[in-house]
Amino acid sequence: MIIKKYIRKRVTLKDVANVLSLTPATVSKALSDGSDISFETKEKVKKVCQELGYRPNLLARSLISNRSRILGVLVPDLRISFFSEAVRGMYEEASRKGYECIVLVHDENLHKERKKIEFLADIHADGILLNAAGGKSNYDLYKKINEEGVRIVCWDRNLIDGLEFKSVKIDDVDASFKLTTKLIKEGRKNILFLGPNTGLNLLKDRFKGYKLALEKSNIEYKPELVVQSFRSVDDSYKKMLSIIDHGIKIDAIVSIGGLVTYGAGKALIERNFSIPKDVIIGEFGDNDIVYRLGVPFYTVFQFPYEMGKQSTDLLIKMIETRKEDKEFKDIIIDSKIYERKQINMD
Repeated sequence: MIIKKYIRKRVTLKDVANVLSLTPATVSKALSDGSDISFETKEKVKKVCQELGYRPNLLARSLISNRSRILGVLVPDLRISFFSEAVRGMYEEASRKGYECIVLVHDENLHKERKKIEFLADIHADGILLNAAGGKSNYDLYKKINEEGVRIVCWDRNLIDGLEFKSVKIDDVDASFKLTTKLIKEGRKNILFLGPNTGLNLLKDRFKGYKLALEKSNIEYKPELVVQSFRSVDDSYKKMLSIIDHGIKIDAIVSIGGLVTYGAGKALIERNFSIPKDVIIGEFGDNDIVYRLGVPFYTVFQFPYEMGKQSTDLLIKMIETRKEDKEFKDIIIDSKIYERKQINMD
């Protein structure tokens, strides 16, 4: 009878209280294991809640306690295995510490990013793990919600330019330097830098590391070997075809990420370049999409699971201790250069 009475609507705390002839406050205390509520009452409340299918209203509870135990995760693109593996580290660490993660994708679009952040603020998320789309148009929003008490940790990409949020990332300058130096040691001197190199600090740092490696090895920097590409397969594919068609000589590539690498590699293979004999590919992220090319390549492995785990751990510490951001330190994750052998994708 109880179940039939409430089957057509969401059961509220008041409904549970009416069935037991208790006050909503008493039911709430019983569910929270209040010390002033008897064991017998707690058991009765739990039994009726189970029969009715009662679920706590998380948003209402967060308004009372000022804590939702919800973390928002902003991700550029889940097609990239680096991001999905980092997110796995985040939600597993969050779950271990009693938090839930809401994963939202902004597709490198500032307008989408703004809507996602506003949504997280509206549902009273305790904190945000931010992988920003870049640009400054949302800086006002980051600052505003942070002032409202939503803690922010940047992962993989950091924000400088007046916003002192803590970050968890690799040393991109050092990683790019090591990747480029590895290609130079393979005897390559006409190394193409492919991908955007402005805007995000991450992109500027990878470009800086590339140039530094050329300088240290006394190799002339050639502007024609720096190609701005959108972070997409189609754009990098077209840009690489244009490079080939214009007869620009290259013998190696430093690519900023998986989609860009795949598009460029696809163009090289279609034009009968041998990889790595003619052109060696080096990329960031150890992305699964690059394996589809079926050729050897070098990759900067960034330990994404560990990055996600440590980002979440830092954010939860900031939330629970309520200390100011300046009392915490940025975290640098190790990176390694790995050689990935040819894989038969058939």
